Amino acid sequence: MQANDEKFYKAVGDVLKKKRLEKGLKFTIFCYENDIAKSSLNVIENGYSQAYFSKIAKVVQALDMSFEDFGKLLDKKIPKDFFKTE
Repeated sequence: MQANDEKFYKAVGDVLKKKRLEKGLKFTIFCYENDIAKSSLNVIENGYSQAYFSKIAKVVQALDMSFEDFGKLLDKKIPKDFFKTE
């Protein structure tokens, strides 16, 4: 995985984990109630590797977030020049 990919997936994970914790949702219970594998959520929240968008989308929806809100939070998390090409 490229360095920027790692930073991006870490930012995705940070946003989702922060939102889950803000809602007071325990990791295991959240996974169980939303039919999300604990290993999948662990990978997503810690940005360990590229996660399928469908898995990320399932977590976003389980957190009762709109994709617009998720995008706004993610946009605040990544540097402004993150997608700039040279």
